Amino acid sequence: MDDLPEGFRVVSAPQSPPGDDMPAGFRVVSPPAAPAPEAPSVALDVAKAAPVGVAKGTIGLAGLPGDVQEMGGSLVDRIMLGVGHKVMDWTGYGPQAGTPERADFDRMYTGIGSGGGLPTSGAIQRGVETATGPFYKPQTTAGAYAQTVGEFAPSAVIGPGGLVRKIMETAVPAVASETAGQATKGSAAEPAARLIGAIMGGTGTAAVRARADAHDRTIRAAIPRGMTEAEWQASQGVADTGRRIGVDLTGPEAVQQGTGGATKLADVQRFVEGSPQSAALTGMMAARPDQMRAAVGNALDTVAPQSALPSTLGPRAAETATTAIDDVRQGINAATRPAYAAAGRHVLDPADFDPIARDPAFQASLRRLRNDEVLGPTYRDQPDNAVGVIDAVTKDMRDRGVALGNAANPGFSSQTAGLYGNGAAEARAIARDPARGGVQAYDDALTAQAQARQQNLAPLEQGPLGRVAEATSTDAAGRAVLPGAGSPHLNVGGQGELADAVTRLAARDPDLTAQLIRQRLANQADTSMTRLVGGEAQGGGARYAKDIAGTDQQAANLQAVLSALPNSPGARAAMEDLLQTLRATGQRKPQGSPTDFNAQYRAEIGAETLPQQASTALRTGGRSLLSNVGDATRRAYLGRNNERLAETFAAPDSVERLKAIIMRGAETPFTDAALRALIMAPMAINSR
Repeated sequence: MDDLPEGFRVVSAPQSPPGDDMPAGFRVVSPPAAPAPEAPSVALDVAKAAPVGVAKGTIGLAGLPGDVQEMGGSLVDRIMLGVGHKVMDWTGYGPQAGTPERADFDRMYTGIGSGGGLPTSGAIQRGVETATGPFYKPQTTAGAYAQTVGEFAPSAVIGPGGLVRKIMETAVPAVASETAGQATKGSAAEPAARLIGAIMGGTGTAAVRARADAHDRTIRAAIPRGMTEAEWQASQGVADTGRRIGVDLTGPEAVQQGTGGATKLADVQRFVEGSPQSAALTGMMAARPDQMRAAVGNALDTVAPQSALPSTLGPRAAETATTAIDDVRQGINAATRPAYAAAGRHVLDPADFDPIARDPAFQASLRRLRNDEVLGPTYRDQPDNAVGVIDAVTKDMRDRGVALGNAANPGFSSQTAGLYGNGAAEARAIARDPARGGVQAYDDALTAQAQARQQNLAPLEQGPLGRVAEATSTDAAGRAVLPGAGSPHLNVGGQGELADAVTRLAARDPDLTAQLIRQRLANQADTSMTRLVGGEAQGGGARYAKDIAGTDQQAANLQAVLSALPNSPGARAAMEDLLQTLRATGQRKPQGSPTDFNAQYRAEIGAETLPQQASTALRTGGRSLLSNVGDATRRAYLGRNNERLAETFAAPDSVERLKAIIMRGAETPFTDAALRALIMAPMAINSR
């Protein structure tokens, strides 16, 4: 029996009754049972399914325009057929429902919305399969998940992010879609379930990303108008200067200083500092007072070394200033002495001298002159009516008038003082007027000396140098060359006077002058940067900058005074760097109301234990458990973002990080998720 199928054999069986179509004496024996198939390897199935999924995903991405066009055409078809059916059923014209003619009508008008000729993903896959053979189909559940993840992989091109983020944005929607598909496998709802799962998974990852991006969004919201490149460079310069002089600045402080306070970053820093997660900023602020004091000391060392005897600086400066003023006075006298000598020899006629001689005040001063052991011999050979004697006597009359007009002096008499002053003026008026018996040379000498005193001597006596000469303490002498805020001697445009006073003092004692200025700056630092009752004064540096150079005029005075020091060439630049940095520390806002801070701590301290939460959940039907989970999640995100902000603000490259965040621009996680869903949709619907 050569024509029997393989696996069958004919055996003799005479005892068996023959079948209807078998010869007598023969029977058919069934083939041996086939061995049970081996269970597919999960690892091998995943390894095969994942690359196929990537290929299908890539094909789906390439065929996306055609798929969209096909879905649009199908929608048009359904609309056209639906409208046509309604019209025919309502009017009675045309083929009616259930008739062969209606079926012909539907076949004729199906496809009216198609067109464009773009290849669909299905067409592309069929073309590829002609060369590769049918794509591998997963044999296990794990393989199905792996293939779905592979199909969704091309959507990772949408949006920014690193490898971990891309994996999550691909895997979560894929797993959600496949899980929904497995739950509805074989039913009509499977395509819709897969699509909804993909969309929900993508939306979930977008929500997580939106929360995780709160750190960047907070920073971008604090700089709503953006910043120019020049402002970024200025801010970076502030940060670099602070680091160079040993005072670490936060990014917000540097940016606020660099932009003139044009952002809201200081408000964000204040909030973050008030949170329990501000360890990075807390440590930074704890070190700041010592850093500022060290920076101030280093800057002042460029002015002069600290004096071991600071109390002596003021009296020594007063003596030096007096000498400088006397030198000017003597110079004026020396310049006018020839004119006085020529006029002094002129003798008034007795009749012209008589009004002067009869003045009791003149007579009293003349007697003192003649009897003076020092001045008397000088004028012994000159008559009383000589201009030289009249000049000397009227000087005594003016001095007496000033002394008697001072209520603090013994013998005070304003009336007598007036007689002395008026008498001196009248005597000089006669002696300098040729028409009244005087001489023009005396008028010329008095005029020249008055002009010289007004132009050269009076400014010194009435200005900073005169105040130094009158100082009785180091503090008074220091404030004379660097007036503080509120001082009556802080005059707009007065930096030239201060620089001149310092120059004149330094010309006689440069080391003393530099030490006096250093002491003035050091004394102010000690006052401004004092410790508070509750601890270190982190705002002391900003106060010092305000107290020593808080106004434009104070800043100009400081620059002029430091520039006038001959042996301190780097002092001005060092102080400018210091003050810029200290002003930046003032951009940090003091801690205000701790409401949010307390609220966070109350939430942490008042949180229930797990058994308490379980008990409360039973009483509330589970509502409290959901609320607790939500509250814990919000606190976790708040804490994490505050910690990230604190670390960003305290980082040495904080300004660079802030700039990178602004330059990167705002992320759009939900928009990106929608675009990924558009790419995933055909794969989710057509999967398996």
